[in-house]
Amino acid sequence: MKDVIASKFSKKKIISIIFCIAILVFTYILINIRELVSVYNSEKIAKENIKDMQIVLGGEAVGIKLLATGVLVMGIDRQDTSLQVGDIILSVNQKKVESNRQIVDIIKDLDSESIVELEFSRNDEIYNAKLPLQKDGVTGENKLGLWVKDSSAGVGTMTFYDKNTYKFASLGHGVTETKQNFILPITSGGITKTFIYSIKKGEVKEAGELKGTLSNTILADIALNTQNGIYGYLTEEGKSFVDKKDTIDILTKSNIKEGDAYIYCTLDDNNVEKYEVKIEKVLLTSESNKNMIIKITDERLINKTGGIIQGMSGSPIVQDGKLVGAITHVFLNDPTRGYGVFIENMIENMSMVK
Repeated sequence: MKDVIASKFSKKKIISIIFCIAILVFTYILINIRELVSVYNSEKIAKENIKDMQIVLGGEAVGIKLLATGVLVMGIDRQDTSLQVGDIILSVNQKKVESNRQIVDIIKDLDSESIVELEFSRNDEIYNAKLPLQKDGVTGENKLGLWVKDSSAGVGTMTFYDKNTYKFASLGHGVTETKQNFILPITSGGITKTFIYSIKKGEVKEAGELKGTLSNTILADIALNTQNGIYGYLTEEGKSFVDKKDTIDILTKSNIKEGDAYIYCTLDDNNVEKYEVKIEKVLLTSESNKNMIIKITDERLINKTGGIIQGMSGSPIVQDGKLVGAITHVFLNDPTRGYGVFIENMIENMSMVK
């Protein structure tokens, strides 16, 4: 009798195990089908977006100047407020502000007991706040106890252009501010010529940097600052430069192979050069701008920069003669390695430029 009970128990246990395995297999298949559908849809959108494009390879180091929409809160030196780092101040006492100077001018002559009314945005929602004025302990001037910023500038790399529309794509990631990597909203901005005059070599736990001077020659107007790069339209000066360049095909993410590739970037010789890299991993279902793991293998580049450094963001990645993406980030524990973004992610963002 015990043997019969044990046998029935064993059968039930086996059936339960088989049932659990079946559920796991079904869940795995379901997840992967969704991921495959997502990849297919992404590539379908990319092919639709590029059918009327003539893509031209970048690689040029450029200056990037952004003027923010409103004034970005970078830090807060008071406790009595609902404001947070990353909020955007739109108006002070019902007066629209787009610069630090405007805020100073509005509050400088107010009575020291004044309550200042602020309108600000957070995650695309509009809020209001009231702040009592503070006095600077050294100068005696009125202040709000906020650290704010109204613009941003730096060096980056152009990724590609479209000869048909004269749109451009650069950086592969957004221009961010604050430790939370808040995407800086913009009212306007420009891409300028730049001259790279020195290189700070990257080391473990210390990012390197391309150092350049930003000229007054505007090559393009910036229209969008997104998670996958900055975008806009070329000026007449930029158009004449791009018209002389050859077009290149793209390689969508499902066709990218782990293995040899090249990146194109500009160092202190101020010429676009190509350098050998390896695509170590293709993260097909990843989102945003961390879609490939890239390793610099070219000794010329490693000797000069130590690997991937600030200013190289946007450097186009080419495999089998086709554009696959752009460099976006460096691994601080190994400067020779970093992330790249898929080209279709950048093309999709470019399509948002009107």
